[in-house]
Amino acid sequence: MTYALRKLIAFVFLGGMFWFIYQDLDNLDKPWFMHALGLITIAFAFFWLLIPMVVVKLRIRRRIRQNRERYEKWLADGGVASIRPRPTQKVRLTPVDPDEQAFFHEKGTLYIAADVKSDKARSPSAPPIGNMASRPVGCPSDVAFPGHRSNGYVCQRTHCYFTNRRIVFAGKDLDISIPFVDLRKATVKPGGMVFEASENMRYAFTFQNPLVAADVLERART
Repeated sequence: MTYALRKLIAFVFLGGMFWFIYQDLDNLDKPWFMHALGLITIAFAFFWLLIPMVVVKLRIRRRIRQNRERYEKWLADGGVASIRPRPTQKVRLTPVDPDEQAFFHEKGTLYIAADVKSDKARSPSAPPIGNMASRPVGCPSDVAFPGHRSNGYVCQRTHCYFTNRRIVFAGKDLDISIPFVDLRKATVKPGGMVFEASENMRYAFTFQNPLVAADVLERART
C-alpha cells in the first residue's frame, strides 16, 4: 500500500509542477518562481515520505481494533469451547495417524519467505527463488503483515488447517505440513499469522481474525 500511495503522490505532484511551469514559462528566470518550485519540491518530499506511513499506521490500528472487537464477540459466543474437532477425512486431509482430528479450517493467501529453499513449498507459478530480490511477486501487505513485505512472495490462495498434530496448507499442487514438534514460533499480525518452522522455513497466512486463529491453534496444540 505504501508503494501505491507514493506512486499516486508522485504522479499528482509531478503533474502539478508541470502545469505550474507551463502556465508561467515567461517567469522561469525570476527568483520568486524558483523559490516557488523549491517550496513545491519540499512539499512533495514531505507528502511522499510522511503521508503513506501515516495512512498505513492508521489502517493497521483500525485492523487491530476490528480484530479485537470481533475476538471479544467470539469469546462471548463460547470461544474455543465451541470448537468441535472433526476427523481429518471429513475435511479432505490424509491423517498422519488414526487419532488426528481437525480443529480449524480457513481459506486465505499463503506467503512464503524468499529464503525458503524447499521445492515442496513452491507453487508452479512462483518465480525462481534466485529472482526474489530483484523481482518480488505478490509481497505481503504492509498493513496485514507489517515488516514482512520484503521478506516473501505470494504462493497461492489456498486452505489452512489446524489439526491436533500439525498445521497444513493444502491447495492446487500444494501440500505443506508443519508438525507441531517443528513449529518454532507463531506470531499474530493485523491480517494473519506468521509461522516459523525452522531457520529457513517461514510462512505467512491471512486469516479473517488472527486472534481467533491463534486461540484455536493453542487449543489444538494442547
